[in-house]
Amino acid sequence: MSNGATNRVIRKPLAISVIAAATVTILAVAAGFATGVIGPQRVDIARTAPDEILVGPEWLAERADEVTIIFYGGGFDGFAEGHIPGAAHLPREAAWDTIDGVQGMLPDPHVVAADLEEAGVSSDRPVVVYDDGNGLWASRLFWALEYLGHEQVHVLDGGATAWTEAGYELSTEISAPSRGRFEPAPRSQLIADREYVLDQLNNEQLTVLDTRSPDEFAGVDLRAERGGHIPGSRNIDWVNNLAESGGFKPIEELAELYREIIDGEHGSEAVTLCQTGVRGAHTYLVLRVLGEERVRVYDGSWAEWGNDADLPVDTL
Repeated sequence: MSNGATNRVIRKPLAISVIAAATVTILAVAAGFATGVIGPQRVDIARTAPDEILVGPEWLAERADEVTIIFYGGGFDGFAEGHIPGAAHLPREAAWDTIDGVQGMLPDPHVVAADLEEAGVSSDRPVVVYDDGNGLWASRLFWALEYLGHEQVHVLDGGATAWTEAGYELSTEISAPSRGRFEPAPRSQLIADREYVLDQLNNEQLTVLDTRSPDEFAGVDLRAERGGHIPGSRNIDWVNNLAESGGFKPIEELAELYREIIDGEHGSEAVTLCQTGVRGAHTYLVLRVLGEERVRVYDGSWAEWGNDADLPVDTL
């Protein structure tokens, strides 16, 4: 049985474009969250507490000189036009690449770590990840950092949009940060590959949570050689995680949305997936905020499963 971690192809580290740190002081506001545990077992690894994962603009402004800020998912041109002071731009391919023809795979851990170091990431310094607003790409990097062993990772709820709406300015200044020191320590219990999912299909203690749209899940919206879904999987579209503002819904609403998962009615472990492991990472973050510990991301997702004729598929 696979433990969920595959051998990752090594590529050359990316050049990272960054900007200098700046300090802004304001009163901190931290949101409080309810927590729970998925099933009877716990995953005893050091990582960010559920009620500290999502942070607001005020929290970040007060701690801007104490954390490493990473903008992830958007292009450099947009980053150069305006970004949170002190942030570094990390190219999408650093944690989302095409490997063996499968889009959305996480590269070799040491390659990812080298790119993160160029962006100023260190193992002993908290990281705050943000994107343009809905948290999709920030969630992908959040999961990647947790998988690689970073113990202090946060996401700016609402991203750059929330930052500006709170009255904070963006910067166009660009300069290189000091290189960080990050030694990856991959946690196999946070990632799944196709062998792991296939081996667990009849395991009632595992929930395969498909975060794609209902049409993709049904096989109507075809984005691979085959449409449909993994047999036995459940479908909760990732867009249900979003508030009207574009950030994450309040904790109470998310808890209700995933009530059966939280209560362990569908098993004690969850694997999230989508098309290329980005929407799945968004739901991974939500489950982490809800206190769920036994959650993995299947980064190959439907881009891999749907294009492999040897793997089983169901349609509606």
